[in-house]
Amino acid sequence: MSGGPSAAQGGAGEGDIDLTPMLDVVFIMLIFFIVTSSFVKEPGAPIIKPEAVTVSPCVLGTIIFAVDAAGKVHYDKQEIPLDRAPRLAEAAKKESPKANFVIQADQEAPTSVLSELVTAIKPLMDAPLCVSTDEKA
Repeated sequence: MSGGPSAAQGGAGEGDIDLTPMLDVVFIMLIFFIVTSSFVKEPGAPIIKPEAVTVSPCVLGTIIFAVDAAGKVHYDKQEIPLDRAPRLAEAAKKESPKANFVIQADQEAPTSVLSELVTAIKPLMDAPLCVSTDEKA
């Protein structure tokens, strides 16, 4: 009967599962998704978007400029002068070559500022410009 306790201890160890390989796989997947994800840089301006009857998503639209009601241009949560927009657009395009340009314009934004912004970034565009709107109900 002296073999009883040692036999019980040996049997209990056989049912344990080693979770180390599973944790390794989970951490590798987490690192993969963090490295391959792309982050959207919001312009940071309060915008009231115009409504549109037809709305289609903009594929890979990650370079976002905004024009507020006062005609001020915003990029990456900062107000920028209009003449700085081409340099920022070029730097963003080098960082994300496949990204499209998106302009978020307030309903009251001056069309002259929108026109100048489009003219400034047009040489860098390799896809049609995306304009951010709200879907009309």
